[in-house]
Amino acid sequence: MGELAAELPVSRPAVSQHLRVLEGACLVTHRREGTRHLYELDRSGVATLRDWVDGFWDEALARFKAAAETKGNAP
Repeated sequence: MGELAAELPVSRPAVSQHLRVLEGACLVTHRREGTRHLYELDRSGVATLRDWVDGFWDEALARFKAAAETKGNAP
């Protein structure tokens, strides 16, 4: 976490808070080694998010196509 925080323009507590949110959303996992907190991506959580985003865009693009075709047929 410290390495990540050092590269960002936000405080370490803010990075910790964001990582807790990501962990709660099952997008990262967390383990402790002594005083260190180690985080890594949760592949199954990211795959679930990817499936949702893909479905969202598929639906949004289908609606856009339908709207464009409807307007294209208007007098």
